[in-house]
Amino acid sequence: MKKIFRFTALMFCVVGSSQNIFSQMMNDGIFMAKGNLCGGLIYMNDSWKNYWEGTLLRENKNLGTVTTQSIILNANYGITNRLNVLATLPYITVKPSAGVLHGMSGIQDLTLAVKYIAIQTKHLSVIGSVGGSIPTNNYVADFLPLAIGVQSKTIFARGILYYTLPANLSLTVNGTYTARSNVRVDREMYYSDRGYFTNEMVMPNVVNFGAKFGHYSYRWQLEGNFDQQITGGNIDIRRNDMPGICNKFDYTKVGFIAAYRVPQLKDIQIMVTGSKVLTGRNVGESMIFSLGLSKYFDFRKNRSSEIPSGPICRPGDVNHNAGSMDMKKEEHK
Repeated sequence: MKKIFRFTALMFCVVGSSQNIFSQMMNDGIFMAKGNLCGGLIYMNDSWKNYWEGTLLRENKNLGTVTTQSIILNANYGITNRLNVLATLPYITVKPSAGVLHGMSGIQDLTLAVKYIAIQTKHLSVIGSVGGSIPTNNYVADFLPLAIGVQSKTIFARGILYYTLPANLSLTVNGTYTARSNVRVDREMYYSDRGYFTNEMVMPNVVNFGAKFGHYSYRWQLEGNFDQQITGGNIDIRRNDMPGICNKFDYTKVGFIAAYRVPQLKDIQIMVTGSKVLTGRNVGESMIFSLGLSKYFDFRKNRSSEIPSGPICRPGDVNHNAGSMDMKKEEHK
């Protein structure tokens, strides 16, 4: 049995896994205008064969390639031009390509957050975001890397700097601290740094850093991004042992975002993303790609052509005329 469980866990961190899918998400500087809703659906594929057991990169032929497929619902609503509320809910399926272990599937955790522009100048937005996540059902967490999640309730706080440059270029940097609740599992003893005679696993908190740079306008988006996760503690997967949800899960990855808002489809946005984990600790050497569709809906009672709808791309103008004029020009092409 130890040989079967000689593998690593790829952490399902809902505040990280879907953040790079849509432009109007929890870790960027794009906002929906007041009374506007952005709704979307994403398909994500995450697969790995090699993994880091601690800092040792290796493979496990009892698992083969572990593939995680997700269908993610996203929504972002503009309460005001400076205050947005966001939500995500994924359905996840995890399967290995080899061995006797069966994968799992189901709805994972609901994540809710608010995002607010605290300071805004001509080119710079200083943004704060707070939120949290909660499991939507009693899925089994203590079965990594084939579990769909870790059953931990979370609260997170994020700071974002969004700076715009000429030619519709922009730079975004963000940092997030996530506090996680402990998790009760279906066994009365577990071993991490020592033996614990309890069914409650102590979950370390998580810090994430990210940055992206590239072109963003109403119609087009093409950006490169960088993400890093650092988990508290120093508990690695023991050699030839089953991983625990309380292990340390660190990674550094790079990727890209490419999107276009199609005029012939009433401005439905088509987005493709890709990323690769370059280095890690107790995580898989993942290749990740996604395909997403999103649509804007204007729920304002009194609509005016001088008031923007959809995303607010450029900070600094009180009336956001830069974003609305860009949108109007594109709509008439």
